[in-house]
Amino acid sequence: MTHTESATGHYHGPLSEEMLPHLEEHLLAFDIPVRRATGRLEITGPLASAALVLTPGGLDIAIRAVDAVQLYHMRESAMYLLDHVSPEVATGLTWADGPALPARPPSLHDATVLSTRRIGANFLRVELGTPGAGALGRGRMHFSLLLPPEGRALVLPYLNERGRTVWPAGADALHRVGYTFVTLESGPDGAGRFTFDIYLHEGGRTSEWALAARQGERVAVMGPGGGDFPPGERLLIAGDETALPAIRRILEASPATRQGRAIIELGDPADRCGIAAPPGITIDWVERKPGAGLLEALRAIPLPEAGTYLWVAAEQSVVRQAKEHFRAAGRIERGLNYFSSYWEAPSAG
Repeated sequence: MTHTESATGHYHGPLSEEMLPHLEEHLLAFDIPVRRATGRLEITGPLASAALVLTPGGLDIAIRAVDAVQLYHMRESAMYLLDHVSPEVATGLTWADGPALPARPPSLHDATVLSTRRIGANFLRVELGTPGAGALGRGRMHFSLLLPPEGRALVLPYLNERGRTVWPAGADALHRVGYTFVTLESGPDGAGRFTFDIYLHEGGRTSEWALAARQGERVAVMGPGGGDFPPGERLLIAGDETALPAIRRILEASPATRQGRAIIELGDPADRCGIAAPPGITIDWVERKPGAGLLEALRAIPLPEAGTYLWVAAEQSVVRQAKEHFRAAGRIERGLNYFSSYWEAPSAG
């Protein structure tokens, strides 16, 4: 895809000689494609790229992207990385050229509740209408739902004069959580509607909101964002009920020739649903029990052959141990894996 949007950042000041190696280390930890040469670090992707170049007086950053939304995402990612590795650079960086900054992030869209309905034992399907449906549907499978604290009016994030996103804080801090599109449709003007499924659990902010949501209620969404559809002909995909909407979307969007296996862990067997997967995908449903669940099922199956895409999303400790299992077996391949913690179990005691 042609990268038609661009932005350039400049930092003037002293730099640590270890800054670029530290940045590379952080990127590689997340399996992000990166290339480092003398005084230069390049991050490449299908939708955006960034080059960080040391200069006699500091650092230059050049970002190119397919559209304004991907340009925004790459700039936010670069700034987030610098916040952690070199805060003084993040604070002193100024941006030149590129499109004029809007008052709000280009991926932010207003939305209203159209309907909610139960599906299965522990899921609720929500339908939202938005003028940004066309933009949300550009290739990716996830979005972020933005909810105000209970009883508070919705306050939206904005871009400041340095191009940084300023999020509401304190009593107006937003609850932000990612979801997977089930359906998404838009008209010629970009307006439309989409649905997504919420796994209901006690005490969850989104669960409480969804159960009480009324037609016409205003919320906000950001996207598209998050992980993309896994490539390749061979796939091992695994997750618990919180990942079930994403697993279903991936399998139903897979080419008919795809081969592989899906392992889905459920706490309640009543959440089992039909999935229109390719005929070459075997689906194993696992009931969560003490000492028997998703992790044990992954350890019990034969190791996938080289070139198989690994996709695992579940509770944080389960995902961490699954990744360690496949890494120890030499089955973590660059660009062929996605491990994501969808939730974290409360600590004992």
